[in-house]
Amino acid sequence: MRALGMMTLGMALLSSGCSFTTAGGLSECTTSSDCGSNSVCTSGFCLPQPAGCDQVVGATSAANPIVLGAALPLTNASGNAEIEQQRFNGLKLALDEVNQAQGVGGRQFVMYVCDTGADVSRAVTQAAWMVNDKGAVALFSAGSAQTLAISEITVPKNVLLMSHTATSSAFTTLSDKNGGSVGLVWRTTPSDVLQGRVIADVLQGVTPINDPGVTFTPPTKVGVAYVNDSYGNGLYDAIQNRIPNKDNVTGAQYNRNESVSGAVTRLVSFKPDLTVLAGFPEDNARLLPEAVGQGVSVANGNRWFLTDASKDLTLLTNLGANKAQLNGAYGTAPASARPSDSTYKLFADRFITAYRTDPGQFSFTAHAYDAMYLVTLGAAYAVGNDPNNPQPVTGPRIAEGLTKLTPPAGQSATTYSLGSTQFTAAREVLRSGATINVRGASGELDFNNDTGEAPSPYELFKVENSAFKTVQLINPPVD
Repeated sequence: MRALGMMTLGMALLSSGCSFTTAGGLSECTTSSDCGSNSVCTSGFCLPQPAGCDQVVGATSAANPIVLGAALPLTNASGNAEIEQQRFNGLKLALDEVNQAQGVGGRQFVMYVCDTGADVSRAVTQAAWMVNDKGAVALFSAGSAQTLAISEITVPKNVLLMSHTATSSAFTTLSDKNGGSVGLVWRTTPSDVLQGRVIADVLQGVTPINDPGVTFTPPTKVGVAYVNDSYGNGLYDAIQNRIPNKDNVTGAQYNRNESVSGAVTRLVSFKPDLTVLAGFPEDNARLLPEAVGQGVSVANGNRWFLTDASKDLTLLTNLGANKAQLNGAYGTAPASARPSDSTYKLFADRFITAYRTDPGQFSFTAHAYDAMYLVTLGAAYAVGNDPNNPQPVTGPRIAEGLTKLTPPAGQSATTYSLGSTQFTAAREVLRSGATINVRGASGELDFNNDTGEAPSPYELFKVENSAFKTVQLINPPVD
């Protein structure tokens, strides 16, 4: 009744000629520059923007830009999330390169950026704003739980959703076509079903570790400390399902950004001789010292094993003296740090020049770079090949374009590397409606067009001299 009363009042004010702007305390605007620093121009009025949505990158002054959005956990409960900032840099680097090449169809790209603070409900609010108020045709999202939640906003609105870090197996069977022929949720990362297989095979000695001078002894008892969300639950399930003797594996679950004491107690009781940390750096930086303090330590026969979410230099920094616990520890992540690969090397060189940071020290930086190029190439397909009659760039049309980036089985197509040197050539072929093959900085990206995901080799990395060193690449089992 209250909402109805306010609506009636607003209609009465308008019909009487009274300014709704004055009566409601709102200011009229043409663009957001007419509003204050904490407001945005929406439907002709200055309205508060969602918390965290204070960045706009790309061609901010371009006429008729193609609007994108990004919901990224640039901060978390511990403060600035350096790993997410570096992934964001991967998105920005590709965006800048595409705009320097004049975008697609004469239109450049602008991207609204919201810091989710690693809060799923906040991310959903921000996604709704970018879709409904800013008209974004595609959104980038980080993290499995957040991306799944945001898909509830984007899919019904026919907005493409692309993730560079979501690895949950839930995406493989996600209902995301909204009545169309192509799914609207895509990712440059493989499913954690594959990472679970890789980890379990390494731990059991099925996949030998090729680390000269080091002999890896398979553990007898494996603990998995995992975050209670779609990422952690799925990864734990994949690991323990592949180890035959279930009595030798136990899980220690905790909620993100909450107490880890229950998980530590579980590990103390189980007495593992190797513990997998399947969670995020800010939680692992609290869990490991607490576990060490209660006897789950290298000195007492425990070893640590990292997953993709913890390939982050800030984890080592935040552990302080406990950093020594991870000396020589191994971990896995979808492969990106491949210095001998020409596509990755070009990306890494440009990244280091732009941001003075080695992208190989953080997981998924290359996957973020690739994600932006994929979306912009999908947009090129959407525009079409008639300069006098460009087609609208929509989520479904971008998704249809993504299906043109991997040739059908048994067919061949010209391969283009994702990056500044071959973008314009790939763009023009796609505008003609033809199929190409792409190689990303993160790998081959041979997509399954039904699921929107591609398999990937994994890197086995090692903590050495306060940095991450790639030991070897592992192709995940197909079973």
